Amino acid sequence: MARILIVDDSAVARKSLREIVTSLAHTVVGEAENGTQAFVEYTRLKPDIVTMDLTMQGMSGAETTSKLIATFPEARIIVISAMEERRVVLDALERGARHFIIKPINQEKVASVLTNVLQQAFDKHKHRELVRKMKGMGDPASVRPENVYMPPHQIMRDGSLTIVKVNANLTMTSCRSLAIEMEEYLTGEPKMLFDFGVTAGFDKKVLAEVDKLIRKIEEGPGILKAVSRNSEFVDLVNTTAEAPALAAIIRYLPN
Repeated sequence: MARILIVDDSAVARKSLREIVTSLAHTVVGEAENGTQAFVEYTRLKPDIVTMDLTMQGMSGAETTSKLIATFPEARIIVISAMEERRVVLDALERGARHFIIKPINQEKVASVLTNVLQQAFDKHKHRELVRKMKGMGDPASVRPENVYMPPHQIMRDGSLTIVKVNANLTMTSCRSLAIEMEEYLTGEPKMLFDFGVTAGFDKKVLAEVDKLIRKIEEGPGILKAVSRNSEFVDLVNTTAEAPALAAIIRYLPN
């Protein structure tokens, strides 16, 4: 089993990944919350695998990957990203990361990628060729929109405002993952905005799960609003029995 170093600036995300990794019988030998700490911990621990969040404050995950690979070319780094555009992941792969996981993470994804990285022989030349092909022969503009991964949800900060973008491919599983990720943003008196974009609708069970999350957030102090750029979705929310809490706060926002 592998010795793993988890690098992420979110304590909640580190805890979630630690639970998954240990459930797969691997050992988490250390954690780091930024790139500088990651380098120190790698030097000290020499783990078999590093999981690296790409969207950390300060030194990014991609920059940390470059620094680690420059000193430890044998380092096996798996990057984790919630970015819509895959070019961010491809940049990290080009810098030397071995593989990637797109959020929301789950046991199946983590198990598959860890097995791949641990068992397959690494050929640097073939790896670079594969990344070049994925990038469209070196032209980022050639990445077609249909090949861009759209995560079920994203959480972003804009000053004191927390924006939760929710996409049409949200499922029961990813909705529960969202609820876990939201925990670290609910301290104090948060200002939150749920942005459903142009999503036309969800399965009734998923919509009910979203409403459950809305109600949980409303139990605490703070400000919560929701917007949609699809009038049909707003009408659906206002006429269904599954989302009374969401119906009370959602507003149509024309493009």
